[in-house]
Amino acid sequence: MSTPEESRTRRPTALEIATQWAQLPPDHLRVALEHLELELQREHARDTARERHQAGLDADRMRQEHMTERARIEAQDRSDQRAHQLYLGGLVAGFVLAAGMLAGSVIVGLDGRQWLAGLLAGPSLVALPVVFVLRRNDRLGTRARIPAPPAPGGLPPDRRPSDQQPADQPA
Repeated sequence: MSTPEESRTRRPTALEIATQWAQLPPDHLRVALEHLELELQREHARDTARERHQAGLDADRMRQEHMTERARIEAQDRSDQRAHQLYLGGLVAGFVLAAGMLAGSVIVGLDGRQWLAGLLAGPSLVALPVVFVLRRNDRLGTRARIPAPPAPGGLPPDRRPSDQQPADQPA
């Protein structure tokens, strides 16, 4: 059972209305049921309109997500296509560079300049195309050496003048 405050603040259900009218004579009950039927039709119409509205919102959200996903996929495809063209260009440039260096090495070698032919056909024939084809130059031999941190005296020990002693050693 509900308290009087709750019954004033909430709407009575159809069953509660019908129970109240059931205590009246049959003519009044018929009128009450007709009104009850109209109220139920209105509630049904409101519920259906609310469901249609929610379905429309859900469809709009799904359509927007679909458009966003399609735009993301198209952007990824364009990015992949640019990367492919870049790597293909590097492959062609590496081949042309290697073939040109090899041909130049043969021509210069036949001309009598073996040292220049050796430079063209030597390590640079491998190193330069690797830069173009693989797009990297991080081989151990080409990495920059990290200098040692300076000693407390200012200069590293191997670069100190012979007359300057570290501060912690007596002269």
